[in-house]
Amino acid sequence: MDLTLTALTTIVIGIAAFVHGIAGFGFAQVSMGLLPLFRETAAASIIFMIPNIASNGRVFWSVRDNFVVHDWLMPVGGLALGMPLGIYVFQSLNDDQLRLAVGIVLVIAVMLITLMRQTGYVNERIREVGMRPGRKAGISAGFIAGILGGAVAIPGPPMIVYGAFMVAGDYWEGARMKAVLTAFFGTLMTYRLSVLVYTGSISKSILAESLIAIPALYIGGYVGIRVYRSVPERLFGWIVIAGLAVNAVILITTSII
Repeated sequence: MDLTLTALTTIVIGIAAFVHGIAGFGFAQVSMGLLPLFRETAAASIIFMIPNIASNGRVFWSVRDNFVVHDWLMPVGGLALGMPLGIYVFQSLNDDQLRLAVGIVLVIAVMLITLMRQTGYVNERIREVGMRPGRKAGISAGFIAGILGGAVAIPGPPMIVYGAFMVAGDYWEGARMKAVLTAFFGTLMTYRLSVLVYTGSISKSILAESLIAIPALYIGGYVGIRVYRSVPERLFGWIVIAGLAVNAVILITTSII
């Protein structure tokens, strides 16, 4: 175990949790945006999993009363099919290719997060479309999230879109969406972790680094929540989005040069 890499990794996890505590998003994006800058992308995506599971578990516990099993089962059905494909992609790409893939997914995530922050506009457009997402939409979103999550550990984009349609269509309220999505992402990362353990892709040192980072997750999240009231959340959110966009450009550029 390289102590310098472990320390930097732990700091990044703490920063990502801090950002999430204030902005309400960005844990996966910040973690996977920064970690590949100083360590192998494959190792970064593995180390990130256990803190991610812990983070989703913490959030889910706060909204557990709003959880509906049926809402969770549809995307999980797609996840079960998409994850093996994502893992196959993950194990087939070299580090530069993985870094490029992370950068591209980050760009998509930044675009969607930016769009979804315009809540009124998005809801109006969705209602104009008149689409009524059903079982196929949920399974499809879970399937694509499974591929992205398995390959680069950033499964958010398709579920962000699916959640927006469900809220705009008055199928879900905010707390219900939060409960379903955190349960889904926790399930996805647990599934990915189990597959990689089974295939022997996780070394003891990587596992140890992942566990070491968990206290930073809770400290960063606690501090972020504590300073939430004193920080302009909307302005901070735009700063985070801008930072993620720059980060994505750096990852894409360094992977092709």
